[in-house]
Amino acid sequence: MTYRVVQWTTGKTGTAAVRGIVAHPQLELVGCYAWSADKVGQDAGTLSGIDPVGVIATDDIGALLALRPDCVSYMPYRPDIDHVVRILEAGVNVVSTMYMLSGVGYGDDEHARIVAACERGQSSLYASGVYPGHAPMVALAASAMFTRVDCISVQESLDMSGYANEQMFRAMSIDREVDDPEVPGMIEANCGSFKDQIRVMAIAMGVEIDEIGFHAEFATADDDLDFGYMTVGKGRIAGFKGFISGMKDGKPRVQCRFVWKLGDVGMTPNWPVEHGYRIEIEGDQSLTFLMEPTGEHFDGTVTTAMPCVNAIPRVVEAPPGIVNRQALPLVTGTAN
Repeated sequence: MTYRVVQWTTGKTGTAAVRGIVAHPQLELVGCYAWSADKVGQDAGTLSGIDPVGVIATDDIGALLALRPDCVSYMPYRPDIDHVVRILEAGVNVVSTMYMLSGVGYGDDEHARIVAACERGQSSLYASGVYPGHAPMVALAASAMFTRVDCISVQESLDMSGYANEQMFRAMSIDREVDDPEVPGMIEANCGSFKDQIRVMAIAMGVEIDEIGFHAEFATADDDLDFGYMTVGKGRIAGFKGFISGMKDGKPRVQCRFVWKLGDVGMTPNWPVEHGYRIEIEGDQSLTFLMEPTGEHFDGTVTTAMPCVNAIPRVVEAPPGIVNRQALPLVTGTAN
């Protein structure tokens, strides 16, 4: 069976999704939403760095829904809840890298609107990515080897500089003074999706967490840095280290950790970067393993987009509502 897909925006992750959709044997790209006016009228393939595919980007939402797609691959920088609701109410399923759409990260009212839209349209919404998203699901799969699981910890440890996204980095507080009073709230806000990930993992583990805690530390650049797409001043924030913990009875039961540095350069403190994902499980036994690239680094746009693209056939066949990874059959890549 072939599933008809509309790609929603063609930013860094969206263009990786377009390439993935075009290459997928079960998917057909039938439409493309352009967020910016300069992309309207351009071929989605050209926008994504491949040969033209005969799909012209538009900002006409009605025209895209009239194509009667099976699914929208929704990947803007920030979500428009009105758009999400309109898509779902039209009976079109959604996969998204906006992980908070699957939880309450955007607020209880927005969450309720999405749930109601799924019910009215008999449609499904699935959010994933690599982290949050797929890496924690790998950890949950590994926990099947345990008689008793006390704590699961997943850590992303990366040099972010290859992902040229000044807007995102500045929103995280990169290039701010470390004593800026807005900084703690900025990085916590940008980790909001991990709080929804913690809840999903806790449900899968069968533990009712009491609270979700957040902790972050900051590293500052030893010298002025120029990455081409942005600069970071000496003594200003260039990296983060921290964790989000799901607590039960005063003990961490689920943790999402991060070590994020902008550039493999001098900074203080200068934490080591593993260029991958470290998973640790404690219980009746202990397990640690690292998912790391065989080359220099992961292509973060591909690893973020493809867990959603590859899930599209499963999501289209899923029952209506917000579905998380445990609610779907096994999502895998394809052998083309």
